[in-house]
Amino acid sequence: MSDEKRINMSGNFVVCDVQEEYIEHLFGILSEQLPGAYQFYLFHDSEKMMEFIEQTDTDVLLTCEEYREKIRYVPGIRKKFIFTENRKKHRNTGDIPIFRYQPAGKILSEIKNGIRESAQINVTAEIPVRKRPEGKSYPQKKGRERIRAEPEQIRARGRPQRNIMRDETQVRGIIGIYSPVHRIGKTRFAMRMGQKIAEKMPVLYLNLEGYSGGNHYFPEKTTQNLGDLIYCMKQERTDYGLKISSMTGQAGGMDYILPMENESDLRTIRGNEWLRLFEDILEKCIYEVLILDLGDCIDGLYEILRSCVRVYTPYIRESAAMAKMEQYEQNLIATGYGDVLSRTVKKQMQMRAREEERDEYMR
Repeated sequence: MSDEKRINMSGNFVVCDVQEEYIEHLFGILSEQLPGAYQFYLFHDSEKMMEFIEQTDTDVLLTCEEYREKIRYVPGIRKKFIFTENRKKHRNTGDIPIFRYQPAGKILSEIKNGIRESAQINVTAEIPVRKRPEGKSYPQKKGRERIRAEPEQIRARGRPQRNIMRDETQVRGIIGIYSPVHRIGKTRFAMRMGQKIAEKMPVLYLNLEGYSGGNHYFPEKTTQNLGDLIYCMKQERTDYGLKISSMTGQAGGMDYILPMENESDLRTIRGNEWLRLFEDILEKCIYEVLILDLGDCIDGLYEILRSCVRVYTPYIRESAAMAKMEQYEQNLIATGYGDVLSRTVKKQMQMRAREEERDEYMR
């Protein structure tokens, strides 16, 4: 079988490292540069990684030397890449050492070369589920969040769907969804993510776009919206948590507060006020995760992104869209917010999602 044929098939690629922000950034590059080649799984907890690879066929494992002893005797892993600061330590081990402190492009090249040199790569289009003793099935949802690719994320021409499993239940705090590219399904993506996380813990979704299309996404209106919440915060109320609960609606198990209707009103709220609001929600309410669906008109956007424990940036592979993405990333770096990129996970959306979003708005 040729390398080209192998690279177009879908197997399981597991990633786990002690440096969370570092591996998040690299994970985004891997899943972007090897589309359709693998189903990618990211873990921050080594025990959860072990539970997964012991029960599920793993084609490629990328981990660090701190976890090498844990995986040393796990059978069935076809290719192991180990982050290290000393390649000599891993000679004649069968593992492929990768020097950690080098450009991401060089790391990606070494991984691709290591995969091509593999004599056998057993790949499948479906995630296998093995049976535990006594007929008990492997618990797919235990201790981690699985984000399935939605129909618009299924690759064209019959290529297998890419599933990404993350231990999202480890993430608590603010999750931001922002993109300089518009009309590509960002809000649907944000809501679906919030609804999946809500299966594990309390989630509040806030839409901070100038023109959110709230009537489309939330046809059942509550009596109050985000403007009322801001007013409540400024009043220094002692029953803050109770007041918020009276404002929320629910969609798929996820709580939300209706967005503000007037874009000019949204612009008048300062960035420090937003940050205070988010802090109050997480400190005084039941919510463990706050999903922010961010737009361009929000004041203090970069500071808000910096406050997020994770930022998802949807995009599409289109020349104008890629130019916007490049400009956005350069702006972050130039203005001293380059650290936001280390917590950013890029999500490629398909053109079909963009067309469906456009058609819905034109109806």
